[in-house]
Amino acid sequence: MVLSSSAPTQQSAHVTQPDALFRAAADQAPQVMWIVNAKGAVTYLNHSWYELVGGMPPKWYGHEWGDVVEPEDLAEMRARWKAASATGSIFEGTRRVKAQDGTWHTLSYKATPVFDAGGLVCWVGMDSDITELKATEAALRYANQELEAFSYSVSHDLRTPLVTVQGFVRLLGKQLEAIGDTKVRHYLSRITEAVDHMGRLVDGLLALSHVTRRKLEYEDVDLSRMANEVLGMLQQSQPQRAVAITVQPGLRARADARLMAALLENLLGNAWKFTSATAHAEISVGMEKQTKAEAVFFVRDNGAGFEMAHAAQLFNAFERLHAASEFPGMGIGLATVARVLARHGGRAWAESEPGKGARFYFSLPRM
Repeated sequence: MVLSSSAPTQQSAHVTQPDALFRAAADQAPQVMWIVNAKGAVTYLNHSWYELVGGMPPKWYGHEWGDVVEPEDLAEMRARWKAASATGSIFEGTRRVKAQDGTWHTLSYKATPVFDAGGLVCWVGMDSDITELKATEAALRYANQELEAFSYSVSHDLRTPLVTVQGFVRLLGKQLEAIGDTKVRHYLSRITEAVDHMGRLVDGLLALSHVTRRKLEYEDVDLSRMANEVLGMLQQSQPQRAVAITVQPGLRARADARLMAALLENLLGNAWKFTSATAHAEISVGMEKQTKAEAVFFVRDNGAGFEMAHAAQLFNAFERLHAASEFPGMGIGLATVARVLARHGGRAWAESEPGKGARFYFSLPRM
């Protein structure tokens, strides 16, 4: 393994007492530990390294240990090494190492620079074996992809028979109009309601699937303009309502515009819906705070509100805290919000009291 152009350096014959104490302790560590000198050559590897790849000291010293590192990872290590050497900073990353049984292990490494009066002396490093974690992550990603594909397929395939049932129910209703039987009309009405309900569920599943499957296209999004547009459309849909609207100017984010539109449509649609019985309705949109890592925005209303004991359920699909007879809906909106934010690496949460409105917060990473 060549991290620098220097020749390999073997372990010094002279080991100081602090060195001996460190090596005695390091050899008991369950993780791989090592020392690399200022020229990029390994001068020490602990017992865990040899348990993993085999051999006995001084095998793998100098630059020989690169022989068991996956070539692509070795190239990346060289690039990271150059950057760390130039600044004397921490050297870290991941690498795949071939074990003595022929299997590949993924190790997460991190090395801290050590200095004396003369400058950089060496790096002391440690590797954590994250092979099982990586395998679990890969399995989880695959399971999620399969679940999303299944959800989309089922929802898509249900649409055709639902449309067929709806069509024949309408035709049947026309044929039975002359009979005038109230029970028949009641039965047909119940069938129609059930089919329409199923259709809305399918639409919700398709909307959730679209959010998860859509490829992100990042751009500078004007959230203030977008929120005003959504609220303007809601006002047009119910011009008789008088709602005090406040949208903070200058709200911006680096995100997928179409998914952010879906997020605001759902959050503001909920605020509009749950203030429908409020005498002096108020809806506001703004920024709660901004740090180097993220920006936190809010949508606030003075509507029906809810018990905080049920807040954890809000962002699950088909979960509702109010009866459909009181406030219509399918329980898809906030699940969509949560998935949009998850795709962006953000999060959502809420605060509320019954009868005192709700405050929904969402964060987006700063880029």
